[in-house]
Amino acid sequence: MITFLIISLILYIIVYKSIDLIHKNKYLNKLKDTRKYLSDQEILAFYTNSKLSEISILELWNEVATNFDIPSGYLRPEDHLAEMGILQISVDHPKLEDLTEIAIERKKSLNKPIDLESISTLDDYIKAFALKA
Repeated sequence: MITFLIISLILYIIVYKSIDLIHKNKYLNKLKDTRKYLSDQEILAFYTNSKLSEISILELWNEVATNFDIPSGYLRPEDHLAEMGILQISVDHPKLEDLTEIAIERKKSLNKPIDLESISTLDDYIKAFALKA
């Protein structure tokens, strides 16, 4: 019985990972088909009047892109973090958990009140954690 449960669990993990990878590839292909790849200067243009550090903006933008394994130029400020190519079977997706851990560490290092639950988009993330220019 235990052997059956272990085999079932292993199969579940393999199937879940495969489905997750297929979903991610579809998401990336959709981005590549529908969006122009943005340069760093085009990314910074979204924050021209924000008084935020350009280095900080790009660092955070790339942090999110790296965490979700998405080329940074395909992201946009309005992109929802919970929808970045991850399968929506559970809220506890490892990619979201990883970014949450990073955000908690950033919050501690900035020593300022940040409502992590209010961060849902890439833009929210940048505005919450970017340093002032």
